[in-house]
Formats: sequence, C-alpha cells, structure tokens
Amino acid sequence: MPINDKWRKFIPEQIHNAPDFPGVFEFTDLLQEKVLYIGQTQSLTQALLEIFEKKPPEFGMAAFFRFHATNDTAAEYEQLIADYQQKHNGAPPINIMLADKN
Repeated sequence: MPINDKWRKFIPEQIHNAPDFPGVFEFTDLLQEKVLYIGQTQSLTQALLEIFEKKPPEFGMAAFFRFHATNDTAAEYEQLIADYQQKHNGAPPINIMLADKN
C-alpha cells in the first residue's frame, strides 16, 4: 500500500505544508523512478526540515517527498517497507546506507 499523496519538491516551502503530526514519508529522486527512503516520525514537519537543513550525504539524490499523517506510524512504516521489499527484493537504498552505518 503506497502513500497516496502527490510528490512535492524537497524545498522549505513544501516542507512547511506538511503537518506537525506523526506520520510516514518517502523520498524519491529527480526522475521519481524509485523510492529512495521510507521513514517514520512523530512530527512530519520537524523530521523533513531536519533532513533538509542537515543535508546528510545519503539524502543527496532526494529531490521529492510525499507523506501520510497517521498515529499508527510503526504499522504503516512496516507495511511500506514490506511492500517495497516484495516489489524490489530489498530495502530502499538510503534505508540500507543508514542501516550499514549503525
């Protein structure tokens, strides 16, 4: 079950349109060909702004994002990851890079 939201440019003006609620989110590249990262947070606005402001190198290709506000972030995150893994035989690239760092 993918996030049912339009892709938004990964810029502050669009980030501020995200609600300050718990939720799940995804990043994609400039061509919107493949999800690069799936995340979950207690504050969509804060998490997206933090990634934008810190500009971790892993997120260098992230150009667009979409989100879904939900109180059940853990279950929706797990479902998004499971769906991605089933379709692509592995986790999203940035999720893999971040897991390898830990």
